[in-house]
Amino acid sequence: MTKQLTFIASGGRTGTQYFGDILKDVVSDCHSEHEPDMVAGLSRLTWERLKRFGFWHMGPGRLLGQTGVRVLGQAYLEKRMPLETCAQKLRATRAAYHESIPETLVVESYYAWWMVALEIDRVFPGAKIAGILRDPRDWIASWLKHEPKRRNGALSEKLPPGMLDPKKIGDDAACADWEALDQIGRLAWEWGLIADTLDRAAEESKNVAVFRFEEIFDAESDALQRFVTFVTTNESGPRHEVGDLAAVRGEVRNASRGADRGWQTWKDEQVAAVVRFCGRGMAAHGYGQEADWLERIARFS
Repeated sequence: MTKQLTFIASGGRTGTQYFGDILKDVVSDCHSEHEPDMVAGLSRLTWERLKRFGFWHMGPGRLLGQTGVRVLGQAYLEKRMPLETCAQKLRATRAAYHESIPETLVVESYYAWWMVALEIDRVFPGAKIAGILRDPRDWIASWLKHEPKRRNGALSEKLPPGMLDPKKIGDDAACADWEALDQIGRLAWEWGLIADTLDRAAEESKNVAVFRFEEIFDAESDALQRFVTFVTTNESGPRHEVGDLAAVRGEVRNASRGADRGWQTWKDEQVAAVVRFCGRGMAAHGYGQEADWLERIARFS
């Protein structure tokens, strides 16, 4: 059976887990899953995934920097692995998984698929990528609360393949200032890279589209309908019936907890970093139009 594949990609903190959990419940002939090859604690789900992908893939292979979407995608971005090799490895790791699923439509939500968004037509011909972007100011604040050491000495960033940074991908302009950037500045650079990659991919391929996180969960917007239509429609496959989307728009799961770290409390140099790295993406998606933000950033223009 030929599968219809859709990957939901982002920078994390954008509801991808939520969609992975719930889309299968409202879309006919659909299997949706969040991070299908990741350990989910000591659970039956982890055991099922180990049987599906193998111990090497989920354990030693990832720790040694040889398996996993993020590992392979980063190797491609850093030019340590040619696209053809990366694509072959990604297809090989998903072949048995896709074949084991009885449903025609397979939706995988995992943030790191953005890394190959520009090449999705070559990695998985006919597959789609639905990118989700969130206001970078809220996205940064969410990461600061959810994982306080992200891009600032987190243990996971010391393991292969290490932290993605400007030097590794040849961003000379950002590389010159990287050591001087604090955590907010480094997260801003990351958001800018993700937004630029997804936007360029959407411009180049009809199989990639970018959606705003805030609109998808806004009851007054039609973004959720557009998102689900894009995710579930494929020119060569059957149509899928979609149930009550009110259930999908429900409470955003896995929300960050902790003290608010909004941009109003940030230092001038932190705001300047957001303007520098995120400005183009913010303008493209209508972020940062508030009067107080515009007044704050006027000094950096």
